[in-house]
Formats: sequence, C-alpha cells, structure tokens
Amino acid sequence: MAPKATFFFIILKKTFRILHPYSLEKNYFLAIDEEMNRLQPHEWGCIMDIDTMPLQPNFGHQLQEYIYKYPDTGLFTCYASRCHYTVQVRKGTNMMNSDILYHKRHSDACAKELNLTVKEIDRKIAGHLMMIKKSTWDLIRADVKKQCSSKKILGVDTKISLEILKHGLKIRLMRGIYIFHYLRLDTNFGYKNHLL
Repeated sequence: MAPKATFFFIILKKTFRILHPYSLEKNYFLAIDEEMNRLQPHEWGCIMDIDTMPLQPNFGHQLQEYIYKYPDTGLFTCYASRCHYTVQVRKGTNMMNSDILYHKRHSDACAKELNLTVKEIDRKIAGHLMMIKKSTWDLIRADVKKQCSSKKILGVDTKISLEILKHGLKIRLMRGIYIFHYLRLDTNFGYKNHLL
C-alpha cells in the first residue's frame, strides 16, 4: 500500500487594509491619521496615492506575503513607474512612457524575478505606497503631527519616513511589487498647483 501524501497549506489571514486618504481641506496628515485610527494594533495600513494603480491581480496576496516574511519592518514601499526618488524606480524604467502595457511588463518581471525580495532604504522616501503597522503609526504619530501644518499635503510622506528611521526602524522596498504612478505625467514633476 502506497503511503498517503501529506499536504501543508499556509493560510494567509489578511492583516492589512488598502487606504486612499484624502482631505478636502488639504490636511493630508489628518486624512492619514483618520484612516490609520480605524485599524487594530496588529493591522497594517497600505496608504496609496490616488493616482496609483496596482498592476498584478494578486496584489493583495503580495502585500500579505511581505508582511509575513518581514514582520519587523517599520515602513514598506515599492517600485513605481514614476517617482522623484530613483531608489523607488526600477532600473531601466522609462518614466515618460505612458503605455500601461509597458509598465505591466515591468510589474510582471518584478513579480517573477524579485518576488519577496527587499532593499533597505536609509533615507526619506516618496509616498506613492507606504505600508505601516498601526502600532508603528501610534509610535511615530505625535512627532509627525508636530511637523505637519494644518494645510499641508506636500512632505507628509517625508516626515513619516524620517520618523521611522529616527526610531531605528527599517524602511524596506518591496522589489517584487511595481505599481503604475501617474504623478503629473502630462505636466512635469515640478507642477504642484493642485497640491498647494
């Protein structure tokens, strides 16, 4: 009689929520804070800019797997099709290319070749995607709030990432995740009238 095969399955329990904070008063810190305050201490908030789009159908599973593999991370980010900081842009990416299929191919390559790998970042980051645990948010919240004016959109991501580093926590780039980021593709990086 042949031995029975035994299969083990890892059941992934969702521990994150995707958040799109928005403030009519342009108080971005308050918008993020309101969203993060809805989470339980063990949950993660994946804060995404309104002009971003995941390109993989299993995007949620990707996020969850990174959380499980690197639970001590202070702040996660990922590659984007367009970003101010080159560390968050995959090498060889043409940031001026508006063809969504071009960026989907980059996303496919990242998911296949770099799945669950990370790069540690020891400087401020852009906030197209910031995934942070609620308990970590509680740790840095007061210091970030002190630095943010009431009518401020720009720079909140910088303040969050610098506070993460100041507290000795890690910022990790999820190299297996690449998202589309519109980021003023029809104007230029410097155009900020809509944010002021």
